[in-house]
Amino acid sequence: MKTNRHGYALTEVLVIIVVIVVLMGLSVKPMRTLIAEIPRSSEACQAMGLTEKVLEQLDADIAQARRIVSLNGQSLTLDKYDGAVVYTLADEQITRESSTDRQTWTLPPNVHIEAVLWERGKTPYAVQLKTCNRQVALGREQTRFSQTRIFFQKEDRR
Repeated sequence: MKTNRHGYALTEVLVIIVVIVVLMGLSVKPMRTLIAEIPRSSEACQAMGLTEKVLEQLDADIAQARRIVSLNGQSLTLDKYDGAVVYTLADEQITRESSTDRQTWTLPPNVHIEAVLWERGKTPYAVQLKTCNRQVALGREQTRFSQTRIFFQKEDRR
């Protein structure tokens, strides 16, 4: 006896439906986490973009400086040919003051900057800046976009 089968049996369809439901159930938590991470990642990218602008300005100032004077607490002083430039980090703001102007950048609360002065003997020759974005997500602290930059002063050849 020959049967012409056109389609699937009811049990085959039910097995496929059960497999799909199980896969969807397993993917709900990762999808929820992914959707929650999108705004946090966007904020972190914007914050590090602003930090990048500050670092570019600092790099330009150090390149034009005669020497790095000091790093006292959260204040970095550079001696330029046209006067001193002071960078101050306080209350989630970085302020750049020179004899001609003053600029202030407001950083988001999750951006952390740590400065270290490199010295040869007692003479400073470079500034190391560690920057990162720390956020609490899913009950634990996460560090993103962590980077270290070293800005060397140019040798005075006069």
